[in-house]
Amino acid sequence: MEKPGQALGDAIGEGYAAAMSARYDADFEAIFGGPDRGDLDFFRAIAASAGGPIAEIGAGTGRVALAVADAAAGEAVVGVEPSEGMRAAFEARLAAADPRLSARVCARAGTFASAPLPDASQALVYSAFRSFQHLLSPDEQLAGLVEMRRALRPGGTVAIDLFDPDYRLLHDAEPFLVARYPRAGGGTIERYDSRRILRAEQLVEVGFRWIERDARRRVVADERGSYRIRYTFPYELVHLVARAGFADVALFGDYDGSPLGDDPRELVLVAKRPGAKPAA
Repeated sequence: MEKPGQALGDAIGEGYAAAMSARYDADFEAIFGGPDRGDLDFFRAIAASAGGPIAEIGAGTGRVALAVADAAAGEAVVGVEPSEGMRAAFEARLAAADPRLSARVCARAGTFASAPLPDASQALVYSAFRSFQHLLSPDEQLAGLVEMRRALRPGGTVAIDLFDPDYRLLHDAEPFLVARYPRAGGGTIERYDSRRILRAEQLVEVGFRWIERDARRRVVADERGSYRIRYTFPYELVHLVARAGFADVALFGDYDGSPLGDDPRELVLVAKRPGAKPAA
């Protein structure tokens, strides 16, 4: 039998959206021990004080958007997501939620470059769990920030969550086991990741492999996928945000508001679109 690590790189650029969208929530909860990786209280808090409509760009399956809607009583929440598979999972999550909550939330097709949001319509626009890192060049990142600013009301808030690059981890890695969890009908699913660092472009090329085994440990499915993300250094991000026209920039090393430190963790940025908030 082929070893879990063999030929994983052959799948680079193939099948990411379909494979990941179908397994995203199960993978996430297996890796982080549940649907909250420590970020939900942060996004709930900024949503509760937003005072108006809210949009998430790169909303995935709606994990954060529904928590935000619960915290922002009465406000509309739009989850903008380019992947059809992810939007389908988002809609399924909505269908299972309390109707009083899901009535205020919708998933819409769109991207960082083209969000289906009217000008100056949102009190809060945010991007959670590394979605912003799918913008693969400074020009793409700047265009995404300008689009977020366009959709914000004067005085509105932008919030972005990335990983703080750790030099100790910015190296190529052969496939390694990330998670093992129960498979419906018996057996297990194993998730393997590999990575290749493209230093000049500040890109990480991540390869995925999912091996399903039945109760007798026989391989019954073997899927692969990949994506690229861009790592961004803290003051590079501050510079991009300033170029996009934001002000009052605050940078944190974790969701609890702690400062950046020598042990890289999260890279959390909050800023404002200049101007006075609309009168209540």
